[in-house]
Amino acid sequence: MKLNTFSRASLLALFMSALISACGGGGGAAEIAQTTTPTTPTTPDPVVVSAFTLTSSEVGQDGMLSSDATCDGSGSSPSLTWRNAPVGTKSFALLMSTDPGDGVLKYNWVNYNLPASLTGLTKNSVLVGTYGAGSDGPTLAYQPPCSQGPGLKKYKFTLYALSYPTPLKTATSTVTGIDLLSLMANGILGQATLEAGYSRTSASTGASNACQWVRNSIQASAQVPVSVNCDTQYAYVSSKGLPSHAMMNGITATNLQVPTAQNFWGSNGWRIPLTPELAVNPVSAVDGPIGIAVNGVPIFNPCKQGGCQNGDTKVLGELDICNGHAGRADDYHYHAAPICLMANKPDGYWNTHPVGWALDGYGIFGFNNADGQIASRDGLCGGNTSSVSNAPPGYSYHVSSISPYILSCFRGVPSPDLANQATKFSPMRQPPVTPFGVSNMSLTTDTADSFQVLEFTTEKSFVSTETGKDSYTNSAGTYKIRYKALADVDLQTALTKTENKGKSMCWVFQFKNGTGAVSQPDVIYCK
Repeated sequence: MKLNTFSRASLLALFMSALISACGGGGGAAEIAQTTTPTTPTTPDPVVVSAFTLTSSEVGQDGMLSSDATCDGSGSSPSLTWRNAPVGTKSFALLMSTDPGDGVLKYNWVNYNLPASLTGLTKNSVLVGTYGAGSDGPTLAYQPPCSQGPGLKKYKFTLYALSYPTPLKTATSTVTGIDLLSLMANGILGQATLEAGYSRTSASTGASNACQWVRNSIQASAQVPVSVNCDTQYAYVSSKGLPSHAMMNGITATNLQVPTAQNFWGSNGWRIPLTPELAVNPVSAVDGPIGIAVNGVPIFNPCKQGGCQNGDTKVLGELDICNGHAGRADDYHYHAAPICLMANKPDGYWNTHPVGWALDGYGIFGFNNADGQIASRDGLCGGNTSSVSNAPPGYSYHVSSISPYILSCFRGVPSPDLANQATKFSPMRQPPVTPFGVSNMSLTTDTADSFQVLEFTTEKSFVSTETGKDSYTNSAGTYKIRYKALADVDLQTALTKTENKGKSMCWVFQFKNGTGAVSQPDVIYCK
């Protein structure tokens, strides 16, 4: 028994010695215990998730909204910046709402189909995303808050991160704020909000009589968004510069420009003085814009670019049947009485309601004075001092079928837009041709693919260009310029190119002859 006991003890000692040796040896029992005791697992640092945030440079540290973003300023849509959108975001939607205090929620800004690549919107953003209709009418644009009565008003900007890719499909062409909330309800991944206040007074500039004259004259619709907002000096007439009537039909001499949307919005809108002042000496108006029609389309003087020594656009056949055409910025404008616009009202209406506003603040009326008599034209600028309605007294202009058609000079002191008119426009193409004679010009929309189609026939060959450094010879015949504004992924792809940095609108152009053959390569232009 003792032998067996000793043998087991000896074996145990040998086993322990071998174990110590395998662990590095020489440490004794304390080291064995330390080596074999389980350690407590380390707790990992918590994952920090940054908040989805929305900020604006038009909201001050005091939480007040800049008056420039309201109807008491230029009515510019505010800049917005957002960070840390949720993972999986495929598009954004934006709502700006007003709580006027009576429990009725209003929407000022309805904008969706904003690409996931965006991290913000610049001031006066246009053609970015898809605009819905706010609560102040069918205009598909930013509707600057213009709450009635004095006191503090509260506004909220809400940016929604969506799992839906662009374009977000809608059942109707006009989407309201309520429609959008319902449409995206099941795809909201997160939302960021920004609240702001604004205090109106009984003397707010957007409520002045002079501002109301301009605002009440404007003829806007969902298809033709036009907005009027006023600071202490000017009414800002905002628009995309396109009418609701047909364009470019009947032109017999052309340089092949086409009408596209412009950014005449907010602080880039047309400034009309609210309190016109007669100038000591009449101010020249021989080139470029002289005013703005009530549908938001600019009015030019009758002369070709560079001055009247280069010819009268109407006499040369460069105007369509509405007395307008597209200029070198692919912008549409009138050079004489906007007769297609005027056709929407009885003739007598324009005797007492402005058809447009000159850049000096005086109204542009129809062919007759308020009493129905044919308007007399003085030997100064082509207007008269007869009594007017719905416009400042002292002077007024009247359209005529005789050149200069509207005005030959400014009787009042023009706004800075006369000197800075070039900054309003952003040409995106080299002038494709020197003006040449054509016939049967028309502008239509191809219902199959929504391209706009400018078609014309020429009896002579002509040379066109895309970049100014290339040229394409076109023989006599029929041609079609097809163009379409890019949107969604196509637009964002075009804007990622280095040459398009800082731009926000792009169009694709196609050039074909009468048989459908390509006459020069397709090209994308941005501005």
